[in-house]
Amino acid sequence: MEALYTDDQIFIPIISDYGFKATFGNEANTLFLRKALQALINSEVPIKEVKFDKNTFEGITQDSRSGIFDLACTDENDNHITVEMQYGDAPYFVQRIKFYALHKFNAMVKRGKFDYGTLTKIYCVAILANDFLPYPQFHSVANLRNEQGELIDNQMTFVTVELDKFTLQEVDCQTDLQKLI
Repeated sequence: MEALYTDDQIFIPIISDYGFKATFGNEANTLFLRKALQALINSEVPIKEVKFDKNTFEGITQDSRSGIFDLACTDENDNHITVEMQYGDAPYFVQRIKFYALHKFNAMVKRGKFDYGTLTKIYCVAILANDFLPYPQFHSVANLRNEQGELIDNQMTFVTVELDKFTLQEVDCQTDLQKLI
């Protein structure tokens, strides 16, 4: 069997800051990003186009916190998607991604007469190298639900991928999401 890689090839891990930005942040060719986002957010509808947004934001008041997204973009339907990569431990990561999503939400709501029914979706994707959530699955999608688990609202969707929990071998990967991971 012929070797897939040679000793002189250099690979940059996708979970490194440079590898993540070079892979997901390639503005010249967004095909990988669009296919990856579609798999990550479980969208049946192909993402045809993405435009990169400013990835920094200022606090609303003098005492408010600012932030930097690893990646911020919108699709052709004006849905907002932020992607965060976390290599090390982050004990309050859920609070951080809620902060990012709520900042996007706040920026969408305009002063004066405003129709909340016109709000587009916000997807906050977190890719974590380590185990984080107390569930066995490597991919979790969360929305606002009641105590019976029934969907109340899906305008904000939180997607978490925990790389340590992914145990499939390449030959066993069937879905686009499994192949991506």
